[in-house]
Amino acid sequence: MDTDACRPLLTSPERTDELEEAVFLRQLLKYQLPSPLENVGVAGFRVRPFRLLLRFLKRARDEGLVGLTKDEIGLYVITMLTEDDATFDAAFDNIRAFRMGYEAATGKVAKTKFAQMHFARAASPVGLKSNTFLDYADSNSRYALMSGLLTLRGNKLVLADTRVAFVESLLAASSTLVPQVDYLAYFYDPNQPTLPTDDPAFLKAEVAALLVDLRTLADALGTGYALPPTPASAGVADLQAYDFKLRAELRRLREEQFYRSQQTPDALADIAAWLEAISERKLLGGATYAPAYLEWVIWRLFLAVNQLVGPVGATRGFKIGDDMQPLHHARGGAADLTFTYSDYVLVCEMTLARGSQQFTMEGEPVTRHVHKAIEASGTKPVYGLFITPQLDPNTADAFYKARYWPAKEWTTPVQTPVVALELDQIRALVRRMQTVGIVTPTEMRLLLDDILAMQHSHDHGPGWFHSYSKHYETWVAVGAPVTSKVT
Repeated sequence: MDTDACRPLLTSPERTDELEEAVFLRQLLKYQLPSPLENVGVAGFRVRPFRLLLRFLKRARDEGLVGLTKDEIGLYVITMLTEDDATFDAAFDNIRAFRMGYEAATGKVAKTKFAQMHFARAASPVGLKSNTFLDYADSNSRYALMSGLLTLRGNKLVLADTRVAFVESLLAASSTLVPQVDYLAYFYDPNQPTLPTDDPAFLKAEVAALLVDLRTLADALGTGYALPPTPASAGVADLQAYDFKLRAELRRLREEQFYRSQQTPDALADIAAWLEAISERKLLGGATYAPAYLEWVIWRLFLAVNQLVGPVGATRGFKIGDDMQPLHHARGGAADLTFTYSDYVLVCEMTLARGSQQFTMEGEPVTRHVHKAIEASGTKPVYGLFITPQLDPNTADAFYKARYWPAKEWTTPVQTPVVALELDQIRALVRRMQTVGIVTPTEMRLLLDDILAMQHSHDHGPGWFHSYSKHYETWVAVGAPVTSKVT
C-alpha cells in the first residue's frame, strides 16, 4: 500500500474505528472456499461466506423477516456449498418455513424441541454434533459484526440501517470467486476488493444523504448540529474523511434521540427481552458479546430514568455504532457507566463473572471507580451500583461499608458506597417501570440511601444483602421507598 496514502489514517486517532472496519471488511469479502489457505475439510464448497451472508440478510430485510437467528444461520447459511441462485432460493425458502414453524410452536420447550429436531436432521448425514452448527454460526457472526455493516436486533443478526445502501451497492457489483493461482496475491493486497466508498460518485451521494438526515433529525429534536469543514478537494481520501465526520455527528444526534425514546413501552419491552436473552445465555455470537450487551442494556435502562445532566455520550464507557449498538465493552481503567443527575452521581459496574472469580475481578476495581467519581464530582454525592447474574458472598462482603484508601494515604480512607443487585432484581425493576411507572432519580437515590443505612444493622455483607433484598422486593412491588428522607 502507498505509505503516503496510509499516513492520514495512521496518524488520526479519530479514524481508528473506520480503518479497523475497512480492514476487516475487505478481508471478510476476500475469504472464499476453496482457496490455497484452506486445504482440509472444504471439499465441494464454492462460496464466499461473508458475501453470501450479506445476501441472505438483504433478502430477509426485503421480505420483512428482520434478520436471521443463530439457528437459521447454522442450519441454512453456513451449510451452503455454492452461490448459485437456485440453491440460494431453496435455502431461503427453508429459512422462511423454519421461521414459521418455530413461531407456531407454543412455549420455550416446544420451540427448543422444534429446533433440535432440525439440527439432528442436518447433523446426521455429515456425522457432526448438532452444537457444531451453532458454534460455527456464533463464530461467523462475531467476525461478520467486525465489518461495521451488521448489528444485532434481539436474537437476530441484521443489516445496520445506516449501511443498507452500501450493502446494496456491494452486492450489485458483479464479481466471482478468484482463481486459485491468483488468490494469494489478491488476498494480501490491502486495496482489494474495491468498496463502494472507494468510488467518488458513491461517496458524494452518501454525503448528500447524510446532510439531509442531519438537518431532518436536528429539526425533529429541536437542536442544532455541527458540520465539519468542507473537504479541501473532491479526492477520495478527503471525501471519505468528510463522510466519516458527518456520520459521527449524525450518530451524536441519534444518541440524543435514542435517549429520549427509552421511556416508551416498546423500548422497555426491548430492554426486558435483552435482559432475558443475557440471563438465559441466548445471545447470537455466544458469550463473547454478552459483556458488551449487558453494559448496553443497563445503559438503556438508566437512560429511561432520564433527567441527565450533561451529554448523553458521557454516560457510557463503551463505544456505539451508527445504529446505537455497542461496538465492544467498556475499556479498562474507567467505570462502565456514569450517570450525572442534578443532585448526585450514579456509577454503574457490571459483570457476568460468578463465584470467587467475581470477587477477584470486581472487588477492588468497583470501589476504585467509585472513588475516582467522588474525586471528580465536587460536592455531589456519589453512589455505586454493581450488577451481576449471581452475587458471590465475598463480593457482597467487599461492598459492605466499602472504603478506598487513596495512594499514600494511611490515615483517612474514603467511603465508597456500593450496592449490589442481581440480574433478576434488575429485571424486576424493568417490570415495575412497565407497570407502575418510570423510576425517577430521586426515587433511586432514596432507595440507595435506605439500603446503605441498613449496613449498620448487620455484621457482614451477606447478611446485609439478604436483608436489603427483601426491602428491594417491597420497593419494586409498591413503587416507592418507605423510610428514607434525603437531606
